[in-house]
Amino acid sequence: MDKKGIELSVNFLVIIIIAIVVFFFGARFIYNLASEATELGKLTLDELDTRIGDLICEGSEKVCLGINRKVIERGKLDIFELKMMNILKKQDFDIFVSKSGGFTGTGNPIAANNLLIFPESRNIPNLERNSEKNLGIGIEVPKDAVSGTYIFDVSICFNNPDIDDDPLGDCGTDTYSFNKIYVEVP
Repeated sequence: MDKKGIELSVNFLVIIIIAIVVFFFGARFIYNLASEATELGKLTLDELDTRIGDLICEGSEKVCLGINRKVIERGKLDIFELKMMNILKKQDFDIFVSKSGGFTGTGNPIAANNLLIFPESRNIPNLERNSEKNLGIGIEVPKDAVSGTYIFDVSICFNNPDIDDDPLGDCGTDTYSFNKIYVEVP
């Protein structure tokens, strides 16, 4: 009789241990599944933002920034998409991105804009009439950046001796387009 009682107790303990192990593996599986679903949702929102930016630029604008305001965390890099259409004759274009200033959440000016621009200038040679060019402007936020909104000027210039159009003086030649980019650092 004692052997049967011990055997029953051992079988009961083995079943309890197996049940606990199965429970923990099931809980881990559900946790991993839920965290992957959250990542998938976030990825889908980023793709959605990109597609909305593309839809905004479907018009007949000469130059279009799909999304001109982004929140970028410290130590991260993000890309602003720029779509450009040449409505002139075949031209060379120069694109200049410069720091324009910024302000903190309380409205005080930011003394030093230490965000990095990639590239600060770019040349687009021989862009044919009615052709489009998609470009990217990268902004990197250093880890020691002050929280606030940073402003960047995007000047697209060309040189046409028949036109004298540089109202802002950014180009030194003729201004094709002027836009602003806003980077919010939390």
